[in-house]
Amino acid sequence: MVDVILSLPEILLKKRSGEELLNEELNYFIECVCKNEIDRSQIGAMLMAFCLRGLTTQETVTLTKSMMNSGTVQKWDPSWKTVDKHSTGGVGDKVTFPLVAAVPLFGLKMPMVAGRGLGHTGGTADKLESIPGFQIGLTEDHMRRSLEEVGCYVTTQFGNIAPADKTLYSIRDITSTVSYPPLICSSIMSKKLSEGLGSLVLDVKTGVGSVTGSLEQAEGLARMMVDIGAGMGVETTAVLTEMDTPIGYTIGNSLEIIESLECIKGQGPTDLENITCVQGAVLLCGAGVASSQEEGEEMIRKTFKDGSALEMFLRILENQGVKKETLDFLKSGEYDKVFSTAKYVETVTTEKSGAIEAVNALALGKATVLLGGGRQLPGDVIEPAAGIKLLRTKGDKVEEGDILAEIHHDGRLSPALRTRIEDAFTIGENDKPIKRVLSVVKAGRPTEDYEIYRKRS
Repeated sequence: MVDVILSLPEILLKKRSGEELLNEELNYFIECVCKNEIDRSQIGAMLMAFCLRGLTTQETVTLTKSMMNSGTVQKWDPSWKTVDKHSTGGVGDKVTFPLVAAVPLFGLKMPMVAGRGLGHTGGTADKLESIPGFQIGLTEDHMRRSLEEVGCYVTTQFGNIAPADKTLYSIRDITSTVSYPPLICSSIMSKKLSEGLGSLVLDVKTGVGSVTGSLEQAEGLARMMVDIGAGMGVETTAVLTEMDTPIGYTIGNSLEIIESLECIKGQGPTDLENITCVQGAVLLCGAGVASSQEEGEEMIRKTFKDGSALEMFLRILENQGVKKETLDFLKSGEYDKVFSTAKYVETVTTEKSGAIEAVNALALGKATVLLGGGRQLPGDVIEPAAGIKLLRTKGDKVEEGDILAEIHHDGRLSPALRTRIEDAFTIGENDKPIKRVLSVVKAGRPTEDYEIYRKRS
């Protein structure tokens, strides 16, 4: 047995030199992070060494386990089928809301830890907090009761859930190490696997509005997370989805909640409903509730048509503090009585006829942040009503003078920002619609085109 000397400077030097770290060395690093026995400059140096010298699969798995075990790992009733989803972040990404409204109806439990907005991508927690009264921070007792009585909760990363990740993430954000795939994987999976899950579906975005530019990079990230999940005993499936174009027609906190409610009522955008049904079906199949992907998708879609998903979503909101009067307005669609509205609503029109060939998700995501719908600094206050509502999207035919989008703001729309939003639309002759769901990645299997996967399963 090799005697391991646990010295932070020596571990740093070893990784800086490109050597693979032992399990004991990575565990010691995380232990020092949790005990505050390491200088922030050393953490930054280690993160940069990870990025520049790389992490092996074994190092990534060890790092993930150590981060997960740095805090509480939830343990639920063994008879429960616990499931969750995670998105790598996108623009107009509101899939979580119709998904949590549908999946618990089939007896599955969803203990969901949600994040805040980061950069140009919106945060699930921020969007839910645009609903008056909604309480995102829950006690552990409240979480357990929520699963028992409702079947789902949505909370932020709280108390002792992967505390090492909180520290590392805050330093990644200021050292330009956020986008390194193994660190993305360890951050995501340490939190998700601490939820005590039986199965997990990952929505891995690809395209200009994602953290992974190319399909190959997205597939590599998906494969890494799927293998980590499988290696830790959790059935994990990744669905690769297109993120060149915003999902649905809205970007911004309260605008997205309203659109999500319309989807839950069976009246939302087709692409949002389809992504939700695909991911929901993966969870239903993994839990043995659906016998095929096709059957699972129809089961999810039916909950939007028959009103059961809406009732479940309202129960989730009520369980987390939303008052009955607000719930009644949401149910009836009287959204103006619930949400604040922007002081100004301006329109963007097209100067020529043709077809919309592209809608740049990254440009519109960044614009929404500048309008007040996201944070430029950690302490920034979000304006819930700020955002962009598309009236046309990729694949639509347009005539000169047609309105492409509405800009909702409180006075922050500068001429330069307006130009950025206008330039996000490319008008040409190609009216090819969005292909949102691309492929599926499962452990031990080659990546499959979604349509092939759907038919095969």
